[in-house]
Amino acid sequence: MNKKILYVFLGAGAILLGILCLFDKGLPVILCGIGLLIYGIGQFLHWKERKKAGAAGVWALAGTILAIAFGVFLLIGSRLGSFAIHILLISLSIWLIAQGVLEVLGAVMYRKAMTTADLGVQAPGSAASMVLGAVMIAVGILGLIFPVVAVYAVRIWIVAELFMSGIRMIWMARSAGELEESNG
Repeated sequence: MNKKILYVFLGAGAILLGILCLFDKGLPVILCGIGLLIYGIGQFLHWKERKKAGAAGVWALAGTILAIAFGVFLLIGSRLGSFAIHILLISLSIWLIAQGVLEVLGAVMYRKAMTTADLGVQAPGSAASMVLGAVMIAVGILGLIFPVVAVYAVRIWIVAELFMSGIRMIWMARSAGELEESNG
């Protein structure tokens, strides 16, 4: 499968899932799990692109693995009942804090690598990633303090992250198409 088609497919899927999560009042845990899996796959693809540019760090890869692991955890845990859902919400809050820290660290390292490489290229999305990371940390802390409020905060975060991930993947498809044209 062509990289460009894969990126567009994943990007459109993330945006559509974000829309579904936005309008689904209950936000089933299974949608959160699917959303985290799509987000993790998108982050992994983004990490691979950054690695090619020499600007991918261990923090970004750790965040990707964490997202995929929690996505699987949510999909499996959604079958275990209400107590498991409460544990999953606490776990998701902890994941948000960890992912937020990794997002900020990854963005800082990416920006530093792009500046050090002096490629004449700015670090696209690094400022947005830093803000997103800070928001994730705040939402995670809020989720630990007020688990009921966390449901809504996590829902908003997942919708925003799916939209951003979808846009990022579609942007990567555009870049992949330009690279294929220049190499072809």
